[in-house]
Amino acid sequence: MQRITFLSITLFLIVVFEIWTPRPLFCQETTLEEYSVSHGGTSETNPSGFSAKLFDRYFGNGTAKASVTFKMRDDSGTLSLRVWRKVAKGEITFALLVFRIEIRGYDYSDTLVYTQDLDGFAFGDSKSGNWAEKLRNLPTNIRQITITFFGNYE
Repeated sequence: MQRITFLSITLFLIVVFEIWTPRPLFCQETTLEEYSVSHGGTSETNPSGFSAKLFDRYFGNGTAKASVTFKMRDDSGTLSLRVWRKVAKGEITFALLVFRIEIRGYDYSDTLVYTQDLDGFAFGDSKSGNWAEKLRNLPTNIRQITITFFGNYE
């Protein structure tokens, strides 16, 4: 009888510790949207006067819109990012949650030459919103730039 009680208590304690022991969560951030802009050239020459603009009518396949403008001059580059949405009165939409934004720039040999991480933003349930960021003085040897938004609609 003592042995059964001892085993029962031991089993009970093992189960309790197993339940209450914190475990690491294995999750991956969701890529809401990714944009990439690149220009030609296989040398280190500066792309004087280069300009590209992207417009996305359904940012993250949702209700927001986005634009990306990438410009290069002789002395530096700029990257302008904007995400917005207008929600009509009485319209029901999910909240847009952007947790963070990663920006990576690569040169002609696909070497990482620029990196910037931006904080996220949110537009509430059935709320309009506007977010913009302009990055200046980007290196002139960027041949490709990738912008990745991590988040979701919920």
